[in-house]
Amino acid sequence: MNILLVNNHTKHLKYLNKALAGHNVEVVMYQPGVQFNYRDKDLIVLSGGGGEGLEIDDKVQSGKLWYEDEMKFILKCDKPILGICMGFEVIARSFGSQVKQMETGLLEGFHKISTTKRGKEVFDKDRLRQYEAHEWSVEYIDPEEFEVLAASHTGIEIIKHKKRPILATQFHPEKGGTLSLPRLLTI
Repeated sequence: MNILLVNNHTKHLKYLNKALAGHNVEVVMYQPGVQFNYRDKDLIVLSGGGGEGLEIDDKVQSGKLWYEDEMKFILKCDKPILGICMGFEVIARSFGSQVKQMETGLLEGFHKISTTKRGKEVFDKDRLRQYEAHEWSVEYIDPEEFEVLAASHTGIEIIKHKKRPILATQFHPEKGGTLSLPRLLTI
């Protein structure tokens, strides 16, 4: 599979590379104004962030959001997209959801996640155990656009677009857990 990996300055790049081994992966470090060469790609993966402290609400000198160009790309891209953590948040924001900083601060480590009725149909599991490393959450996403497949006490954990090939996780499947990144590539 030909994959474009948009690196949102992730701290977990070595885990992503290991999880995507065997695929032809082109990595592009995200920054405002970057051009995405995706026409010959089968899948776009939007990584997590955290490597340089750039969060979903950060802005550039012009006053636009740091991730604004990535949000525009998501809305026009006609290829399958898999978003991870920051990628999840950018996808959610692209479709008008509020992404907010959690009062509890950074959540890090393996945590339990509950699947929804639809999530149980997709994953054949009631509960998941996944690695999380985030301090932002999505508590609501437009049900006309997305199915929520899993949630936790911090918010929504997995979304799937109803009409477009977009899937996103708040957690880090590249770090292991019940749902591995290779498993998510098959959904």
